[in-house]
Amino acid sequence: MKTVRKAAMLLAITFTLGGAAQPLAAPTSTAEAKTQKIWIAPNHGKKYHYDKHCRGLNHAKKLKRVSLKWAKQHHYKLCGWEK
Repeated sequence: MKTVRKAAMLLAITFTLGGAAQPLAAPTSTAEAKTQKIWIAPNHGKKYHYDKHCRGLNHAKKLKRVSLKWAKQHHYKLCGWEK
């Protein structure tokens, strides 16, 4: 009887503290996480930038935000300052 009581207490404590309940939760994903947006200067070469304030964009008059997939399909390469 004592071992059954101990087992029940251990099980109750485990579920109360979240030890067994946490792994059951599935991670949530959003559509935004799948499409990464980057910055390009359409009139200044073929480089893309993760940071809008990158040093490589200093002289750009116009910035455009596009997906990383689109930039790679149009032969854009990562800026040298961000490597």
